[in-house]
Amino acid sequence: MSSLVYEYPLNEKCRNYLRLNELLQQIHQCRSLTASGQTIALFKALLDIMELLERCDIRTDLAKDLDIQKTKLAAWAQAPGIDAAALAHLEQQLADLNQQLPRAARLGQLLREDKLLSTVRSRFAIPGGLCAFDVPQLHYWLHQPSIDQQQDIDGWLAQLQLLQQGLELLLTLWREVGQFRNQQASNGFFQDNAEQTEMIRLRLPADLAAYPVVSGNKYRYTIRFMPVGNTEIGNIDFELANIK
Repeated sequence: MSSLVYEYPLNEKCRNYLRLNELLQQIHQCRSLTASGQTIALFKALLDIMELLERCDIRTDLAKDLDIQKTKLAAWAQAPGIDAAALAHLEQQLADLNQQLPRAARLGQLLREDKLLSTVRSRFAIPGGLCAFDVPQLHYWLHQPSIDQQQDIDGWLAQLQLLQQGLELLLTLWREVGQFRNQQASNGFFQDNAEQTEMIRLRLPADLAAYPVVSGNKYRYTIRFMPVGNTEIGNIDFELANIK
């Protein structure tokens, strides 16, 4: 039976991680510009990343969390049956990122200095503000050869490469370490202590006519399952993983 996995961050740092990772994925999905609407989605994702990176210098949090993972990997080296080569590869990746992140320029700085992105950003909040008469510079760019457009996109993504590598590695390690355990929500309600949990992951049958709504913080969290349509909510079995 197919299943759906829901992820819910329990602090602002983790919310930023998941949002940035989602936006980076959107950019890669739209970068070919082969379908209608991809251009707007591409620029929207880029501008959202710029906005998030302006609110905080995420390098510090990311470098710290990657260093914590490096310490954990060192402890796993003594576990029986561990793949030593794979472990060494991960440790090297973590070490490289821990060296590069603190030395890198503030993430997103060069994007903010890009003339085309700055022009588009100033008009994006206006409903329909990306018409040709609003942003002739964008209209010109959209009619350039595809190879020139891809060079620009590659340049923007190159400025986010370090961020993407760090986020992908951290989130992959978090997700693989978090073990799912069977739980039951009584009449659609479940609560538990967070105990410094970064995020929780829920796995549900895809055909379950309900979805989870989570609220919480670093101390406690609650899960309420909301019905779809006129479905009645009873006891719901699901799987839960706490990511620390």
